[in-house]
Amino acid sequence: MAEQTWATQQLLALAAQTPQFKERALYLALAELSEEQQRRLKQAQGELDGRMWNPSKW
Repeated sequence: MAEQTWATQQLLALAAQTPQFKERALYLALAELSEEQQRRLKQAQGELDGRMWNPSKW
């Protein structure tokens, strides 16, 4: 997750430095995609933990 956080920060920094609208929009969209991937990975890990600790399966 640290790599994705770093990538998101780099994309936001690039977006802030870029004067062209199309490039800025691309960087911001990629940063949003990276954050969405982080959120989905966290949800999937939580679901996996929940399924593993299901008392009815013991």
